[in-house]
Amino acid sequence: MANKDNSERIDRFLHEQMTPEENEAFLNDLRSDKALREEAQAMALLIKSMKEEQAQKDAETAEAVLSSSKAKRVSTVRWALSIAALFILVFGATLLWNRQSDTDALFDSYYTSYDMSSVRGGDDEAVVRELADLYNRIGTEEDIAPVIDRLQTIYDNIQSDNGDYADYGYYENDIAWYLALAYIKDHHIDKAKELLKPLAEDGVEEAKKLMEEME
Repeated sequence: MANKDNSERIDRFLHEQMTPEENEAFLNDLRSDKALREEAQAMALLIKSMKEEQAQKDAETAEAVLSSSKAKRVSTVRWALSIAALFILVFGATLLWNRQSDTDALFDSYYTSYDMSSVRGGDDEAVVRELADLYNRIGTEEDIAPVIDRLQTIYDNIQSDNGDYADYGYYENDIAWYLALAYIKDHHIDKAKELLKPLAEDGVEEAKKLMEEME
């Protein structure tokens, strides 16, 4: 039933039979629903193949098409544009999905949970516990926006020499590392690179290697 529904939605999209609300919902689903995207891709490829096979015949009947009514020509153009839009969305979404899959693989390769017993130095146990909790939430929670916000706030205050965050300063490199991993998990590669670059320049080998893999 789901496949039938998907086929009907794709066909209605191509023939501009959707309401604006249905059209917007279809485009959103196309970006997020892998099954719908794959079926749309298959249909788009089929249409493309059929059009190529009929290229010669289309050329022979071009004069007849041009002599048809204006409304029919407009409808044909719109249908063609719908197919083009479907190609762009399907292949663009597929490319995005592949890039995100690569990013997820990078995160899985480099992320490790934080072991408090390995903490080196530092006097404020509350700071250590907060950071350990934030680091571990990166690996366990789907919505890590609050974690990113908190770590970014801490990192920014360390960079600006805010005295209220002096106890966090000892862990600056760890904060930068885990914040970069959080951005990678959240698919914000540019922000991750900004954090990893100073670490790499300071000789942190893991940061160097990770940056190389992100190029």
